[in-house]
Order: sequence, then C-alpha cells, then structure tokens
Amino acid sequence: MKLLKSLFFLVLLNGFSSSQLTTTLNGQSSQSDGFTWRHLSTTDGSLPPTNGSTQQTASLVADVNGDGVNDIFITDRTIAPSIIGLLYAPKGWIRHIIDDSPLRIEAGSAAHDIDGDGDLDLVFGGESQSNEIWWWENPYPKIDPQKPWTRHYIKRSGETKHHDQAFIDFDGDGVKEFVFWNQNAGTLFFAEVPSDPRSVSEWDYQPIYRYSGDGEMEPRSVYPTWRRTHEHEGLFALDMNEDGVLDIVAGGRWCQFENGKFKEHIIDASYTFTRSAAGQLIEGGRPEVILVVGDGLGPLIMYEWQKGTWISKVLIDEVDNGHTLDIIDFNGDGHLDIFNAEMRFGEGNPDSEVRIFLGDGKGNFLKHVVATGFGVHEGRIVDLDGDGDLDILGKPYTWQTPRLDIWINETKH
Repeated sequence: MKLLKSLFFLVLLNGFSSSQLTTTLNGQSSQSDGFTWRHLSTTDGSLPPTNGSTQQTASLVADVNGDGVNDIFITDRTIAPSIIGLLYAPKGWIRHIIDDSPLRIEAGSAAHDIDGDGDLDLVFGGESQSNEIWWWENPYPKIDPQKPWTRHYIKRSGETKHHDQAFIDFDGDGVKEFVFWNQNAGTLFFAEVPSDPRSVSEWDYQPIYRYSGDGEMEPRSVYPTWRRTHEHEGLFALDMNEDGVLDIVAGGRWCQFENGKFKEHIIDASYTFTRSAAGQLIEGGRPEVILVVGDGLGPLIMYEWQKGTWISKVLIDEVDNGHTLDIIDFNGDGHLDIFNAEMRFGEGNPDSEVRIFLGDGKGNFLKHVVATGFGVHEGRIVDLDGDGDLDILGKPYTWQTPRLDIWINETKH
C-alpha cells in the first residue's frame, strides 16, 4: 500500500476527499512530477546539529546578516541553548548560539527591525508556563557564532501562552504593529513598537479581539485533550476587502481596522484552532482563505467569498496534525499554490506528507508530494540557498528529535 501511495504523486484536487559548526551542501537528490529535490538532514551530517532537544517548538527564517539569503532559527523549551541559528554560508550553514539560557518558548515567531538600525531582530513568545514575549537584538555586523544576542522584553505580565506573532501594518500608516495571540487570556493583542524599545520593560499592548471559553460551536476537528474550549490560533496578513490596507486573518475570522476600531468578520466559527492563510486562489474578487487543523485531525478547507457568504470547499477530508500552512506561487506560473505538511508523534502517521497543491487560479489543484514519512511542525517554504526558487525547511516537534530536514529545490526551468 505504501508503494502504491508513493507512486501517485499527482492527484487532482477538485473537491478531493480523503559550539561553531559548518556543513557542506551535499545530500541526495530525488525527482518526481518534474520537480527535483535534494534532501539535507542533521541525521546524516549534511546539516549542523540543532540544540540537542526533544521539543523543538518554533522555527523562523529571516536574512539577519544582509547577504540576501535566508537564515534559520530553531527553538526548544526544555534545554539550553533555547535558540540556535543556522546562518547560511556559500559552503553550507554555520551554527550560532542566539540564546544560551533555558526559556519556555512556544510555537510562532516573527522578524522585524525593531530598533530601527537596518537589520532584522527576532521575536519568540512564551508557552503555557510563561507570560512573556521576548525580542532579540541583532548584533550585525558583529555576529559571533559563540556570543548570544541581547534579549529584551515585549510582554512580561498577564496570562500565559503566546502561539503566533506577526508584524502587520493594519492601519495603513506605513509602520508595522506587533500582533500576537495570548491564548490563556483569550485575546488577540497588538502593540505599537516603542520609539526606544531597548529602554522599556514592557510594550503597551491593547486587545484586537477577545473570545470566551464558555462554549463553542461543534468543532470540525478532533482536537487533543490539552486544547482549551474555543481556543484560537493562526495568524496571517492580507488585504481582505480590497481597500489597499492589510487585514488580520486569525482564529477562523478576519479583522479590519476602521475609524480607530477593529471590526471582526467571521469566516468559520467552528474552525478556530487552526493554521490560517489567505490569497487569490480563485482569481478575481476577494481572496480565498485556507484553514487546517494544526493539532488534531481535521479537514483542509478553502473558503470563497460569494455575495456576502463564505462558501467552504473541503480539499482534504482528514489532515493529521497539519501544523504547516502557507500560500505561495511555488512554480512561478502566476497562480497561487498551497503548502501544507503533517506532523508525526512516535511512529504514528507513517504516511505523513510534505505537499504542495499547485493551483490553476480557478480553485483547482494538483497535489505534488515532496516527501512522505517525515514529521513536520512549523515547516517553511522559502528560498534557503539564494538561487531564487523556493526550498522547504522541515522542522519536527518531537518526532526523532533532535533533527532538522531541508529539501533544496533543484528543478531546472
């Protein structure tokens, strides 16, 4: 059965159911559906080791040294160092220690020039045992692999758990605000970046949207027992109403800032504990929204705006812990595509997929499977080697940790 499944890489999805270290760029290449991938991994030494952890919570990709190539940052919430960086070099990646202390870091992250010095700083938030969110001051051009970055506070009071953060200019003033979930406060917050962020002990944050833990609609998914009733996740920025200003897609709804206030628009009140993404998957009109369960078992759904109503279309009936989601034009044909990957726990979900749904601009998709049998949590699809095409970072949460996998796109166009 596994062999048969591996042969069917292409499936029509029109209502489808179902210390310093450097490494060299080696690894094995494979080809399917006309795409060629070179697999690199910490397991064979083609990538530097992570921090030796078994709970790799967050991944972030950002160019922190201005060389035009994205760098990789991986966190753990159980050991020190809590954050390591893999900074790209022509012959591979160099391992950097970003924070050598233990921190209870949650999934979710962001990069932004917080101190206004022209380079990107890093943001990670605390999990269910922490009421803190931190930012790390980029020391560029004096980045030393062995010297940790200076850590500052964004939040250090209130409730715990901060799953998902982003910098979004939701008011159209040309300056990005910091947006973050605080799950145990049941609130999506925002904060203006302080004029002197190094000198403040905590940013002034205000609510965008609050939800109640007292009841919810019957959910679309089977969730893990640790999830709270009506808990919300997911965060994405896009202009949803074609007014030229970015809006906030989060927790099964989208929020716009208008006349000094936030207005909430429900997309699916039964699907709030999800990964969120949006884009012009059906070209013309308002963007479509994609929601998929991050933790648990549930469908991958596309929502199309039709005459004031969000019409849902199930693309896959059951996704197993699909904690990776993005919308991009992967193959450069001018039509947006969907990137999604599943997690694994122990030896469960052996048929897990890292996949790209190639769109035609009309709401139909062809499924390309990059890899099977890998556990991916907060995977990223970005250019990792500076050649202009999109590669894939596959970070597991606990599956076979410590480990990291990368698929380098070697497709010839």
